Amino acid sequence: MGLLTNEIKDALKVVGKGGSVVHLATSSIDGKPNIVAERFVTSYLDDYILIADMFAQKTKVNLNENPHAAISIAHPIGSRAWVFRGPATVINIGAAASDTWHDINVGQVLAEWGDWASKEPPLEVPPDIAPPKQKQNTTVFPFQF
Repeated sequence: MGLLTNEIKDALKVVGKGGSVVHLATSSIDGKPNIVAERFVTSYLDDYILIADMFAQKTKVNLNENPHAAISIAHPIGSRAWVFRGPATVINIGAAASDTWHDINVGQVLAEWGDWASKEPPLEVPPDIAPPKQKQNTTVFPFQF
């Protein structure tokens, strides 16, 4: 379908370079909200946004109970912002490569994005609060709108 425009993809690319912050909002099965700000983000197949798990334990619990989520992207230049609502899920490292979620092949997502923990943290994250690489989880949250 190609719902992600080049402008939105460009906004996602700024993430990790002191630019855009992506917020993922979820809620528990009984409606208790949770929101997490993330910077390790990419687009996938022009219809999905992948978000790496930076210790988002409540987000994982919520998505396992309730797949409905919202995501906002705020671009720091040009005063652009987007909000999307749709299903999201949790893909953990070790998931079967043949598994699928909507149009996503889990094996392909993990092959391309499963090693996000080996990437350098965004430049604006002070070294004293950057999580140790060996402790970063390799969970990915794919989001479809």
